[in-house]
Amino acid sequence: MGDRKEEYIRILTEQIRCKKARNQVAREMLNHMEEQEEFYVSEGMTRDEAQAEAVKEMGDPVEAGAALDMVHRPQMVGGLLALMGILYAAGFLVSCFLQKNFTDATLLPGAGLHHIIYILIGFMIMAGVCYVDYSRLGLWARELTVLLAVMIAAGIMLFGVPVNGATVFLHLPLPGAPSVNIKMLCYLFFPLYGAVLYGYRGQGYSAVVKGILWMLPAICISLYVPSTSTAMMLFLMFVLILSFAVGRGWFAVSVKYMLAGIWGTVLLIPAAVCVWVVCAGAGYQAERLRAVLHPGSGEAGYLFRMLREILGGSVLRGAGESAVSAAEGFPGGTEFGLVYVTAYYGILAAVLLIGVLAFLFICFLGLSLRQKNELGMIMGVSCSVVFFVQLLFYVLVNTGVFPVGGVYCPFFTYGGTGVVVTNVLIGLLLSIYRYQEIPLDMKAKRRLKVSVKSNI
Repeated sequence: MGDRKEEYIRILTEQIRCKKARNQVAREMLNHMEEQEEFYVSEGMTRDEAQAEAVKEMGDPVEAGAALDMVHRPQMVGGLLALMGILYAAGFLVSCFLQKNFTDATLLPGAGLHHIIYILIGFMIMAGVCYVDYSRLGLWARELTVLLAVMIAAGIMLFGVPVNGATVFLHLPLPGAPSVNIKMLCYLFFPLYGAVLYGYRGQGYSAVVKGILWMLPAICISLYVPSTSTAMMLFLMFVLILSFAVGRGWFAVSVKYMLAGIWGTVLLIPAAVCVWVVCAGAGYQAERLRAVLHPGSGEAGYLFRMLREILGGSVLRGAGESAVSAAEGFPGGTEFGLVYVTAYYGILAAVLLIGVLAFLFICFLGLSLRQKNELGMIMGVSCSVVFFVQLLFYVLVNTGVFPVGGVYCPFFTYGGTGVVVTNVLIGLLLSIYRYQEIPLDMKAKRRLKVSVKSNI
């Protein structure tokens, strides 16, 4: 590169505060100047004259660099962090208001200092993650997936304590250390899964097969715990993300027939499982199947009937007397917070609560879909899918459509592991927003098989 071009690019890139963007900008400016230089040479100029004219045409390097700095710099996320803080505070206040209706503190056992501590820790994690470039995680998605699976498996073997035949929690051998919910940790696989699919773009049917195989680490962990309901939720989320990638035309397959095959299989699997449980399953498995098909029957039927009594006695606004009376004897926790909101504050309050959360998650999804960088898009969509499915199952359980069982709702449900995992996913979404105008470096492009000419 000639001295004029070198000096021009040096001054220009010094104006760009984001170091990661400087190399990309330098390459683009150099290519443009070389193209102009060749044009002037073809018009009869000498090489030195052509180079000088090409540099002159670029304008003042300080002004050009300052303009590019405005484009290639991380977005400010202070307002979004403040919004997340407001939502956590609102969820905590709702929990506290509900707690006042009880004298034995059975609804929200952690609605005091512990809950606040978890929220603060989770918020700090979210703020830290949002300043980490998400593309670094996408660069090593497969390796991180394997590492996460190995760490969870090792944790189960070393620190898992079976309770009623299920190893749901890890109890770390540290004084005062909280228990870690294994099922919640499985949601960390999803942004990595989206990045894994991104790495298979351009491949054929083998990419879809690989995508299915990469579902196994999380699903196998949930089945080992065991938690069949968690495995079903995880499988649904994975299929939604894979379907999104197929629908984007990332793979060299027939989109229409592939989507039909994927969802046809999704519908056949539950039917096959039901047949197997009826014909060869254990007694407790058949009982659980009956609970799914007929929630009001079986040993857990009384909880379902109490839930229906609470909802049936609720009114549009304010507390329903029969609903409150039934709610006082309902042995639930924050996973049934929507039930208590309905009983004490009315159906409209419950709809408003769910509407606010749904609107927030729609905003997360919209933020992801607007990304020009498709790596950020798929990782953001993966995080959004987790929130939507969690909210969907939370509503279905709280309205009695699905059998009564443990569910999680972001911002509203108590649980240390859930708060941390939720904040990691939100932090990734904020990172995608923050770095949306910052190009991937060449190493990341080569590893992720992105064309140099792609629109980052």
